[in-house]
Amino acid sequence: MVKEITGLQQNSTEPLVGLAQRLHDGDVHKLADHINIFFQQVAPDLRPLSDPTTLSTTSVVLSEFVIDQSAVERKLSQISVYKAPGPDDLPNWILRDFCSQLSGLVFAIFSALIRESTVPARWKYANVIPAPKANPLQRIETDLRLISLTATLSKLLASFVGVWILNRIEDKLDTRQYRALKGRSTRLPRTLCMVDIMHHWYKAIDEGQSVRSVFIDFAKAFDHVDHNVLVDFALPDSTIRRISSLLCHRRQRVKIWRRDV
Repeated sequence: MVKEITGLQQNSTEPLVGLAQRLHDGDVHKLADHINIFFQQVAPDLRPLSDPTTLSTTSVVLSEFVIDQSAVERKLSQISVYKAPGPDDLPNWILRDFCSQLSGLVFAIFSALIRESTVPARWKYANVIPAPKANPLQRIETDLRLISLTATLSKLLASFVGVWILNRIEDKLDTRQYRALKGRSTRLPRTLCMVDIMHHWYKAIDEGQSVRSVFIDFAKAFDHVDHNVLVDFALPDSTIRRISSLLCHRRQRVKIWRRDV
C-alpha cells in the first residue's frame, strides 16, 4: 500500500478498471463476464475428455499408488500461507498450523479418493484472477494472463498423483525439456536451454556451417493442451480415470478486486 501511495508500485486493479471504462462503460461485472467467456473459449476446437463415469474402474490400488499419513502431514506443514486459497476459502494457515491434527482426516479423504479414482466437484472450481500484461490494457485477448486459484487440498492430492505419473512416463519425455521437471527452477531452465543452443551454434560455426534459428511463441499454449493426449500414455486405468475426473466438468469464475467494493 505504501508503494502504491508513493508511486513506486501501481495498483494492479487500475488497468482493469480502465479497460472496463473502454469496453463496458465502467461496469466491472460485465468485464468479468467478458473475460470469463474469452478464457472458456480458448480451446473450443479440442475434443473434450470422455466422462470418467463411463470408464472402467477397480477397487484395487497398486502399491506404488499408496500414500501414508506422515507424507500427508509433511505436505500440509509445507503449505505457503502467503498464497491465496481457492473457492473453498479454507485458509492455508489453518492447514499448515494444525497439520498434525488434520493429517489423519486429510489422509482418510485422500485414500478414499485414490481408491475411488475420483475428485470432488468442489475441488474442480477455480477463482480466475486476470493479471494485466500491459498498461494501458487495450484488448482482453492479448493483454491479460490467467491466474487460476483452486482448492489447496486439491493441489496437494494432485502433487502425489503427479509424482506417480512422472515415474511412469519420465523415460518418454524429451531429454531437452527444461521446465516442469523436478529440480528445475524458474531460472535454471532458461540457462540450460541457452547453454544447449549456444553449444550447437558455436559447434556449427567452428565447423564452417551456417546457423539459422526459428523462435515460435504459441498463443495460449498451456491452455490449449489437448487433454486426450494426457491419457494416451501407458498408465493404469485408475490413473486415467482420476485424471479424467479432475479435468471434466470444471467451473471457473473471474474475480476483479476493487478498493471501493
